[in-house]
Amino acid sequence: MTFVDPPMLERSRTWPQRLLMSVNALLLLGGLFGAGGLGYFYLNLGKLGRLDLSINDSRLPDEPMNILLVGSDSRAFVDNEGEAEAFGTTAGPPKSDTIMLVRVDAKAATATMLSFPRDLWVKVADLNRFDRINVAFNSASQDPAAGAQRLIKTIQQNFGIPVHHYAQIDFAGFKSLVDAIGGVEFFFPAPVRDWDYHPADGGRARSMTGLEILTTGCVHLDGAQALGYVRSRHFQTQIDGRWQIDPSGDFGRIDRQQNFIRRVAKEALSKGLTDPRKLNSLVKVAAKNVNVDEGFAFNDMVAIGKQFRSLSPDAIRQLQLPADSARKGRASVVEITNRAAADQIFDIFRGVDPSAPKVYGPADVRVRVLNGSRRAGEALSTSQALVKVGFAVTDTGNGASTKVTTIRYGSGQLAKAEVLNRYLATPAVLREDVNLTVDAVLTTGTDFSGILPTPRAPDAAPPTTAPPAPGPTAAPVRPGGGASTTVPATTTTTIPEC
Repeated sequence: MTFVDPPMLERSRTWPQRLLMSVNALLLLGGLFGAGGLGYFYLNLGKLGRLDLSINDSRLPDEPMNILLVGSDSRAFVDNEGEAEAFGTTAGPPKSDTIMLVRVDAKAATATMLSFPRDLWVKVADLNRFDRINVAFNSASQDPAAGAQRLIKTIQQNFGIPVHHYAQIDFAGFKSLVDAIGGVEFFFPAPVRDWDYHPADGGRARSMTGLEILTTGCVHLDGAQALGYVRSRHFQTQIDGRWQIDPSGDFGRIDRQQNFIRRVAKEALSKGLTDPRKLNSLVKVAAKNVNVDEGFAFNDMVAIGKQFRSLSPDAIRQLQLPADSARKGRASVVEITNRAAADQIFDIFRGVDPSAPKVYGPADVRVRVLNGSRRAGEALSTSQALVKVGFAVTDTGNGASTKVTTIRYGSGQLAKAEVLNRYLATPAVLREDVNLTVDAVLTTGTDFSGILPTPRAPDAAPPTTAPPAPGPTAAPVRPGGGASTTVPATTTTTIPEC
């Protein structure tokens, strides 16, 4: 089932969507706290791992809740040679394998999920540098609480999204979840395997994750087999007696994960709450494998449970950012390609009413400052002045020499450019540039005369606009700003039920 409201932008082929473990962290929480499991779980609540995090949850009791879910790639569950070959050894600290925000709105009976690519290019909190988003967690991986805290701050500072609670699960949690519900019946229309050449075996081909299903139809998968299926990167299907590599790459992997997520959800929520033995197993899985913030109260968990008891897993909205691969020096990263479309998604998690007129302040504007006047140190001094009045300056540098100060703004970011312009002592020329990855780029000209401590009134400085920056991707300016955007739909393969 596919949801396209709000926009679900085309997936990038260069980074896999790693939804699975985080979704199951939510299922562990949601499935356990429904009616019938409350009393038992309350007795075991103290066994949940707790992280001492600084989180400001100032919501009213019935307001929506944002939960940051992190899937860790810890391989502590590996206890035999076969699992070590398939999933790796236990060496090294755990790192973030999945980063996802889940917004639970009990009043509206909705749940929305947004996954962040691990390689998403952001300004990492506390480190004062740009890097991949998973660096926020991994840079403090010896201290789980410190890594979680830095990741929370990074998301808040880059996207303006409040995080109300935090939950974390690892490979062992997913594997144990599937085993706790007695495995999952999954339909295979043809034999499948995860198969590639492994250097450690002298180039001999073998299963990379242990996945090898040679029968067709409904097959019962245990936890280890399920983990091998959803983590498969070398997926092959036997067609007419010949093994063929899945040509869809990451798209196919995402579809397999999403179909399996829904199947596990149905099993966990239908069986787990009616079978006392399975409920007992699920409680133990949660207590052993899920870590949450200290402030994640029992009442909040109960609210999630009530939400998920009545919510079909097929109805959970899964959103993706408009992003694609990019290069930063020698590093391969992922960048947001359409900030306006991304903001429509972020607004859901910010709690912004889409029908209300948007009012922006300096803190909402991410700006790059370039020196085009050739006056020494002007980019740095201007950036410092902008930060002082509240703007989020991403970086500074030298621009092309110019007499006239300009503000280039990204697609749909005219209103933010106007906010910036009202702080300039001499108004700038505004020009749309759909290629920007920040909200605005301020290039000082020889006419630049500084930053005002307080802004002019909106009608005191009508913007001087220029045609969009030349190039094949320049988009037409519409009244009120914003380039017309075509949002491709996302399709998901439907797997027959067993």
